[in-house]
Amino acid sequence: MVLLQYLMFRWVCMYMDIPVNMRNVSYFLYVFLYLKEDIYSFKTCLIWEELKKQLKCYGEYLVIISIIVYHTSGIDGLWKYLLLGTIAVVYSFVLAKLIRLIFGSYLKKNVVIVGVGSTAKDLGDIIYQNKFTMYNFLGYADVGKNKDVLVEKDEIIANRESLKEFIQNNRVREVIVALPNISNKDLNLVVDEFEDLVKRVKIVPKLHKMYTFNPEIQDYDGLLLISAKNNIMSLKRRILKRGFDICGALVGMLLLIPLYLKYGLQIKKDGGPVLFSHNRIGRDLKPFKMHKFRSMYIDAEERLEKMLAEDENLRQEFYTNFKLKDDPRITPAGAFLRRTSLDEFPQFINVLMGEMSLVGPRPVVQKEVDMYYGTEMGKKIFQVKPGITGMWQANGRSDVEDYDERIALDLYYIRNWSLWLDIIILIKTVKNVIGKKGAY
Repeated sequence: MVLLQYLMFRWVCMYMDIPVNMRNVSYFLYVFLYLKEDIYSFKTCLIWEELKKQLKCYGEYLVIISIIVYHTSGIDGLWKYLLLGTIAVVYSFVLAKLIRLIFGSYLKKNVVIVGVGSTAKDLGDIIYQNKFTMYNFLGYADVGKNKDVLVEKDEIIANRESLKEFIQNNRVREVIVALPNISNKDLNLVVDEFEDLVKRVKIVPKLHKMYTFNPEIQDYDGLLLISAKNNIMSLKRRILKRGFDICGALVGMLLLIPLYLKYGLQIKKDGGPVLFSHNRIGRDLKPFKMHKFRSMYIDAEERLEKMLAEDENLRQEFYTNFKLKDDPRITPAGAFLRRTSLDEFPQFINVLMGEMSLVGPRPVVQKEVDMYYGTEMGKKIFQVKPGITGMWQANGRSDVEDYDERIALDLYYIRNWSLWLDIIILIKTVKNVIGKKGAY
């Protein structure tokens, strides 16, 4: 990868007429930053972690090269080095992904998950779904510490007695212990069985669904402390989030204009307005009018009351999710807008007005707060603005039907908020929208 990066720097610098000495400075600066972030090691990580490292190197490069160029030749030609850095980070990220794909069979580490419960299954699903990782997942080991077996039987490759032999025979390099509720005594007994046979042991802690984003590990005189900051309460970070929202909303508004012109006439065919405004619960449980492209007939409420009165199954579905999968109230134009999630674009108006955020808890109606959240949990969740998208949309959208799970995802977001988490959620949401996952 180092050689391929050098060839890229050499070719781009020749094309942009950058002096050889500055080409070398730029190249070695990038190599140093990549070594500092340990990117060349191709360690096992999700694509988001890799992207974060690459962007961190990019930001540091821009700052350092700007200082160097300014003190050597002024601001003239600075744009060349900024463009070089942009090309370098895009090239390096694509190159890293290609290397993992092409040479994955040689770079991957054999890994086993110890555990067969819900945590182990979730972890295995993440590994299966993220092809960017450098794991060759062999299966699960049942060491008898899970009450319920939630993984497939054919995926269980060993028990406590055969695990050691399996590790030796299959050159297992890493073991992940996914038994968050196990006692320290039992955990020591399990790990003692194989820790001298593998290069690395990872342990999923009990609070894995609470604080997981950028925690700090401290050795407090022999005691393990996991430190997590409540970033959402920081005034500086709230200002940063608001600035990010405004920039995103302005871009969204530019996209909204052609959508309004294209679909406005189709929506107005039944004589109703193009936009539909609905009361939703906002920050501090204060109601606000959330805007969407109207996707239902103008007499939708009357139709809904009649349908719920006549059909018990529809009534149960509606009061579970507050929406219907095959909703006869939706217009033909509205069906397309919903399927593509284009009906959500007017919410950029709410973001610009400060009533919503690009990313936040799911905006709900008062009845949902009364039935599923309660006042205290509602206050906890809506201490922040609701978002156009959020954790539950990024993790399945309407497929996430359990309100307890939705609330847990929103709590996770509040506890672990960072601007980078917002970016990940936005990317995942776009991916789900393109794949039409959970959209109706």
